[in-house]
Amino acid sequence: MCHWNTVNWNWNCIIRKETLEEKLSEEEKHALSRLQKELSEQKKVELLFTDADMEKDITFFLSGHHIKPEECMLLATEPEEVTWAKKDADSDSDQLTIIGYEVPDFPKQVPLNNVDMLLLGLEEVDMEFLLRTFQRKHHLPWRILETKRCYLREITLDDMDDLFELYNKKGITDYIEPLYERQEEEEYQRAYIDNMYGYYGYGMWLVKEKDTHRLIGRAGIDYRMLGEEEIIEMGYVIAPEYQRQGYAYEVCQAIMGWVKNNLDFRRIDCLVEPGNEASVGLLHKLGFQETERIKQDGKLFRHFRYFYPELES
Repeated sequence: MCHWNTVNWNWNCIIRKETLEEKLSEEEKHALSRLQKELSEQKKVELLFTDADMEKDITFFLSGHHIKPEECMLLATEPEEVTWAKKDADSDSDQLTIIGYEVPDFPKQVPLNNVDMLLLGLEEVDMEFLLRTFQRKHHLPWRILETKRCYLREITLDDMDDLFELYNKKGITDYIEPLYERQEEEEYQRAYIDNMYGYYGYGMWLVKEKDTHRLIGRAGIDYRMLGEEEIIEMGYVIAPEYQRQGYAYEVCQAIMGWVKNNLDFRRIDCLVEPGNEASVGLLHKLGFQETERIKQDGKLFRHFRYFYPELES
């Protein structure tokens, strides 16, 4: 169980020791030890082992540690632990994040259901993974990447005022689709957050200036079908007052690096409307190559592709 202070990002990680000791292979023990070390090296992190009494409601256990359910993360290896976490379903205990851990190569492992995330091993689990699982549970936006002057994060419904202000600026919608009316846009963004971010883990993100946290644009990647081919398309828009200062290049270069390190796609595509010479110049600078003109969604586009050099066939 991991205690998360969402303001100071402090942790208290509590693991039911008796449910793990007899189950883990040497490889999984090594992975758990590595995770413990990573957590312990963080400031204000305390790693506790306990054999908590599951006969009592989990909120009783948490109150003894002065921890609120919405600040916690439970690593459950048995259905009884999931039941324990959900015993008082009408209370705040439903706010507790539950990660199911089906221990590999343990013959008596029972499948786990009703969890927020299911692990089949600890090898790739780190603090960032735990953070993002917690954030997804509580509808908190992921901070995706940083550049020298900006950071990119997921959008939330609280960003609607800033988003509409950005899209109302002169020239913003010359080559991109405008927003819907307010209520329809909120419904669209709610579905986008749940489906695109929640399922794929990527999408179009907000571009924020580091020093001011001001919204200066949007950029990211979207999954789409191009004919019968699955592609990821990079998109970007920067507020007029920040254009011609290298922000689009800085952000897009960082996105291209993120795709290389996090996704299995061997290339990135961009579709540019004829007349958008600023985007054409940017893509050439980034190393994209123009292929052909294609028709998509009833519009004519110039089609650009970037192949990662080491992945070219």
